[in-house]
Amino acid sequence: MDLDILFIGKVFPPEKEAEIKGKMKTGMQDAGNALQWNIINGLDANNCGTIKILDYLPIDSYPNGYADRHIEEYVFQHTDKYNSDDKIVGCTNLTVVKQFVNRRPFKRELRKWLREGDPKKKVVMIYTASSIFLELCRYAKRLCKDVTTCCIIADLPEFLSARKLSSIEKLFNDYETRKSAALYRYVDRFVLLTKQMADRLEIRVPFVVVEGIAEKASSNCDGALATQYENNKYILYTGTLNPQFGILTLLEAFSQIDDPNLKLMICGFGEAEKMILEMQRRDDRIIYLGRVDRKAVIPLQRAATVLVNPRQNNEEFTKYSFPSKTMEYLASGVPVVAYKLDGIPDEYDEYLNYVEDNSPEALAAKLTQICEMDVAARAEMGKRGAAFVLQNKNAVVQTRRILDFINGQQ
Repeated sequence: MDLDILFIGKVFPPEKEAEIKGKMKTGMQDAGNALQWNIINGLDANNCGTIKILDYLPIDSYPNGYADRHIEEYVFQHTDKYNSDDKIVGCTNLTVVKQFVNRRPFKRELRKWLREGDPKKKVVMIYTASSIFLELCRYAKRLCKDVTTCCIIADLPEFLSARKLSSIEKLFNDYETRKSAALYRYVDRFVLLTKQMADRLEIRVPFVVVEGIAEKASSNCDGALATQYENNKYILYTGTLNPQFGILTLLEAFSQIDDPNLKLMICGFGEAEKMILEMQRRDDRIIYLGRVDRKAVIPLQRAATVLVNPRQNNEEFTKYSFPSKTMEYLASGVPVVAYKLDGIPDEYDEYLNYVEDNSPEALAAKLTQICEMDVAARAEMGKRGAAFVLQNKNAVVQTRRILDFINGQQ
């Protein structure tokens, strides 16, 4: 296997991450960044050939979302196996304007890459179904009919926003969804997180389902925050704090648990922040930590008594997503309480503790059940979940499936 892959995505180069985060005025896209790096590193671990990254920084627009109005070109190397010449593409970061003018520099880079090497070995792999990336697939096909195009879709365009959109934002989101749909025909292979995505997108070409990638805790994690609470018994939720993701049900459920020594710890940001702060004032067992860097979240997860995802199976988007926190939670080695979502394959059922119904009482009962388990039994439950995902859903295994799929072996 000797492919020449151009990975067009939205990642933070490790050496630039602190600088970029310092300029962010809104939340970070840590889950997407982690998944992309796991894919890239997994492909390299499988010795698939060479990978060059064209990076469109995953940042919000200037002036409200990010400090810089223009993104400077930056060349980096993601591996020491070969000269990858990865690049943050220089482009504008002006709101609205960026949607229309940033295609040109990406096309220039794509054109240069296509001129070198064997076209039959070339694969354009894009992360997300954004129209700008799909247009690059179309452009690649027009320049070179032998190039293979592959689109990894973690979230459908119409469900990308976890918050309520303004009328103008909704119009743009609808426009983007329609435009992306018209460009799917330039994609040869799709990598999807759930099988239901294929029906929604009306895909007529081959696809493979890869729910996500599990990874062991990195050695560069920051355990200082976890150390502060190491002697506490706590339920932990990390993620977006929007009502549609069940955070209010979690708060109501916790209020029904009488254990004075049990705490509910919450990390994240979103529309429900004010409600969480209000509940924290009423109940000092609730600890709201706000936005916490992923490097500090991972140790906090590993030290928890139980991890919870309160997202219920009562919204259409649950068919079309596999929550990244499910994989991350299981990999932590701690029991996970969740709901059986349509996008979760049955093979996960014996490793997740499902809530019986959507009532706060049912969630409270399940959390109490896990928290009151014998310590050794609870540890064994978490250990089984971690073994399952780390053995079967790690970066090498999952990207091997993608490579076999691209090469027609699936």
